[in-house]
Amino acid sequence: MLPPHIGYTSQHSHYTQEYDRWARWTYASPPAETISLKILAHYEGGPKRGCSQSTVFGNICEGKKDINALITAHDLVPIALDMIIPKVKRFCPTFMWRFDEFTVHDTDWVNLAEHRSPVPFFYSQCLQPACKNPKAMMFKPKQFTLYVVVPAAQWLDYETFMDKGKSKITTTKDESEAIVSSDEGDNEQLTTSSHTPSTIPSASTSTGDMADRLFPMRVAQTTFMPARIGVHAGPHHDEAMEPVDVPLLTTATTPAMKRTVVSPPPASVSPPRKIPALIPFVSPSWTHLREALKSGGTSELNVDNVLTQAFETIQFYPIPMRPLAEILETPRYRSFNLDLAESYPGRLRVDQNPKSFIGISGFKTAQSGLLMLMPTSPSGLGSKVHDNVVVKRPFLRPPTLNPSTTDAGLTPGGLRRIIRFSLGDELPKLHCEANTLYWAKALLTMTYDFIDGAILSADSPPPFKIPRLRFVEAGLALAHSQFTKGLVKPKFGGTVCGIYLLEEKIEGGSTAFTKYIHNMNCKPSLSADEDGYDIAEFLTFTQHVHQISQVSYVVANPIAGSSTLLTDPQILTDPSVGEGLDVFSEGNVKSTVASFEKHHECNRFCKWPGFCLNQFGTKMAAICESPTPMD
Repeated sequence: MLPPHIGYTSQHSHYTQEYDRWARWTYASPPAETISLKILAHYEGGPKRGCSQSTVFGNICEGKKDINALITAHDLVPIALDMIIPKVKRFCPTFMWRFDEFTVHDTDWVNLAEHRSPVPFFYSQCLQPACKNPKAMMFKPKQFTLYVVVPAAQWLDYETFMDKGKSKITTTKDESEAIVSSDEGDNEQLTTSSHTPSTIPSASTSTGDMADRLFPMRVAQTTFMPARIGVHAGPHHDEAMEPVDVPLLTTATTPAMKRTVVSPPPASVSPPRKIPALIPFVSPSWTHLREALKSGGTSELNVDNVLTQAFETIQFYPIPMRPLAEILETPRYRSFNLDLAESYPGRLRVDQNPKSFIGISGFKTAQSGLLMLMPTSPSGLGSKVHDNVVVKRPFLRPPTLNPSTTDAGLTPGGLRRIIRFSLGDELPKLHCEANTLYWAKALLTMTYDFIDGAILSADSPPPFKIPRLRFVEAGLALAHSQFTKGLVKPKFGGTVCGIYLLEEKIEGGSTAFTKYIHNMNCKPSLSADEDGYDIAEFLTFTQHVHQISQVSYVVANPIAGSSTLLTDPQILTDPSVGEGLDVFSEGNVKSTVASFEKHHECNRFCKWPGFCLNQFGTKMAAICESPTPMD
């Protein structure tokens, strides 16, 4: 049985579009095959003795790359027009261009708008024999040139328009000179109030309209002042019109006089050269000059400051800040790890001059340094392109050969002898320092969370100000060398040649550095009348907050710092925590935690009822029945 509809249907109307689509797909190739175009603006016709079909004008030339090589001639036309038409508008904005008459041609003068083939226009010209197999064809990107051509008739209209504009400008200039010509006596007699402004005849108005079209940029408006002059007009020069009041141009105008007198644009005249102001010569002071010559001529380069600067290629591992709850829940966060994915490469400058050391404690040195990470870290240490840091390293005390002498361990110059650890011994010590700082940050953050929560739930705020402190930003820097020769322990097989603990620099020098608490007891190191005692008192209060239930497990002891930054912390744990192991380095004096309740003296922070802390050293068991902050 035949279908109900026989013959042509509505689907046959799409035959042409489908034919073009399948024809393009026949020549399909990978999308990476692209071409580039060089598009120029031409007008039809060339020199009389030449043989070219067109001539370039306006130096208009545009380029476009990354064009699909499968593009057809029909699709190339709008690309060329869109790039050239705006340039033609700027070339002469006063002429009424007829852009619909523009045509696009290639170098063989093929009109792309009349080329109806669905086959890619330039693709076949990009195919060439392969080097190894001449029978196989390979695609090679090329650049092709297109011309946007202005028809000859339209270009002739443009030239006629420009010639008329030039002739009208010349006529206007001559008429203006004739109008202003008058007797010398009349030119000298100018009045400012006896005459009313008048306008020039209508010929001037039409001239103004013409000038407005040729020169769209307007001159600043002016105010007219009348002057009585003689005007010559008419076919004969001996026929003079009556004297009229011709307005003189000053500094402002009214809308009604906008087109009264239009002058041609002035010729480009260079402005007068500015004469620089004369500065009187002052002879320098002979005394100052003599002192400057003596100081500058006898200055010597500080060789020690230059030759003692060491630059290291490092991998920086910043110490992160993690909440205590996250550390307790995630086993891999319970210690500071050297994770390469969270590190940053860079450079480190270390001042190795012993005379410029920031400080030398009993077991480590502090030197000036400059951290330069590439790229910089988003926050914390290394977030600046050049970050001033403190470089810390442990050292060995030299053996005392003669205990009776007082200069044991000193160099002939009076400096302390510094003996560094081997890499295998130095890395665990500095890692322990970094791990202690890692835990101290978490405990201090927990303390402030407890304080803020207690103040928020209290009936009234505390009668004292809570100091806002934080530990310095820090991290470990491992210096790498490209040569393994000469390493302390070549058995490791790596390129690490140095290890540094980098800390944020506390501004102010030694005057801003204060030792608040000693790790051998739970009392402030300052007396009540010394500066910084309120901070030391607050830090002893934080030790009280760190007590867990009725068992003293941990105490974070911020030993030293400034009024806002803390450094050199020490984690003190109960003897039952380590179970015989060395926990948090040698500075962990476990006896301090065991006797904390006995020796700790509660201060004003501990005794505030809003914190609900048990008072140690008194018969009072507790101020309130609320649970302890870590319960």
